Parts: sequence; C-alpha cells; structure tokens
Amino acid sequence: MAPVSIADFATTQLALLDDELQAQVAESSSLIASHAPASLQRAGLALTSLVVNARRTGFGGRTVVDLGPDAATATTSHLPEHGIRPGDIVLVAEQPAGSAKKREAQELERRGVRGVVVKVLRASLCVALDEGKEDEAVLSARLWVVKLADEVTYRRYARVWLPFRPWVKLFLMLASSPD
Repeated sequence: MAPVSIADFATTQLALLDDELQAQVAESSSLIASHAPASLQRAGLALTSLVVNARRTGFGGRTVVDLGPDAATATTSHLPEHGIRPGDIVLVAEQPAGSAKKREAQELERRGVRGVVVKVLRASLCVALDEGKEDEAVLSARLWVVKLADEVTYRRYARVWLPFRPWVKLFLMLASSPD
C-alpha cells in the first residue's frame, strides 16, 4: 500500500468532518421538525414547560439563564430525566402550544436563542445564551430547551486541520528540491 501524503490526509479529514457535521445538523433538524416536544423530551433530547428562575451575567458578558420547571404545571420541583449535559449546544425557545401547526412551531424555533449548557442540577438547567441574542419576549414565556448538533466541535477540528495544508505544500516543495 502506497503512503498517503499529509496534504491528502488533511484534505480528506476536512471533507469527512464536513460530511459528519452536515449529517448531524440534518438529523437534528429532522427530529425537531417531525416530532412533538413531548416525544423529544421522552427521548431525552429536550426539556419542556420551563420558566426562567434567574438571570445573571456570566463569563465574557454572556447572559446566563437558570431554567426550572414551571410551578403551574410541574408535579415536582425536579427536572425530568433527560440527556442534556454541560457543554451541549441547545436552543431555548418559546414552547409551542399543543395544537400549534408545524409552521407555527418552526417560527417559534426560529425566534429562539441558541446557547451552551453551563450547569445541570436536579431542579434547574443553566444556559449561557449567545451574545446579543437574548430576546426579552422569548424569555418571559413558557420555554422549552432542545439539544442541537454540536457545530463548535467541528469548527475546532477544522481549525486544527486547516493549517496543515499550506505547510505540507511548502514541505513537499522543499523536499523535492535538488539541493
């Protein structure tokens, strides 16, 4: 088997990373579009019927919201079982009504705010919202949180692989010179 050049390897890795990201984003979008919030919650991908318990300024000036179960509908003060962990990218959006059409639900999701889960407690979930994206109208309603594809990890991996491409070309030129 012939050795693979580093440039080809780096290019292949970048292409595979992009393919994996696109597949994960498509899967996440498909799940959100085709399933009700309650079924996503049963699968551990979402939390529904949340309200803002507290709001503070976190690291880097980001708004951190503390979300907990709505006392009007919750039977306990604890969050239900879920698969949301610190570091997950989530969408915090106004919860669609049970009778909301898919188009209405998608509009509510578009108006939602992306963030990163900072802390998960038994009774609450802390989310650092994207800078300048927090919307007072969205955060004053009953909310739901849904797990999204983790695009940040893929961007980090791509930043690691991108610098290899120009250096490999320079190295190959120097290695092939007759001196």
